[in-house]
Amino acid sequence: MEWTDMIHYQQQMQKIMRSLLPVRKSALTVSECELLAHLYLQPDQNTPVLLSQGTGMKKEAVSRCLKALYEKNCICKQRKATDERSYQLFITEIGLTELKKGYESILQPFYDLWRSSGKDFEMFMYYADKLAAHIEKGKANIHEDEIL
Repeated sequence: MEWTDMIHYQQQMQKIMRSLLPVRKSALTVSECELLAHLYLQPDQNTPVLLSQGTGMKKEAVSRCLKALYEKNCICKQRKATDERSYQLFITEIGLTELKKGYESILQPFYDLWRSSGKDFEMFMYYADKLAAHIEKGKANIHEDEIL
């Protein structure tokens, strides 16, 4: 594929991603909602390291989001009995309420695009899912110093 084609596709992806940004503001950021959703959907994956691995977010970003979620009373921490240095995270009732509000805001553009484009959107999401799986599979094989 020519580099000019790749630039065109990159610009198209940017256009799509901008159109999927939430219209309404939420008390939570998109990243905070993502972490809360992981805690809600996968309660056994409730340590900062597992959240980082599960979301693909850097550990530093996870730490910042968790600090903000803790300050907003959306999560609570509980020390592990087996290791006093580590802790488990749990979503609170406030967190669940904010998660619902946040995702209503975040998902609205997705539903709007789906309603307007139907099967094209469904196919796009199908292939986005496949590409994400390739990215996850390839992370173990990527070296930081490699370029193109």
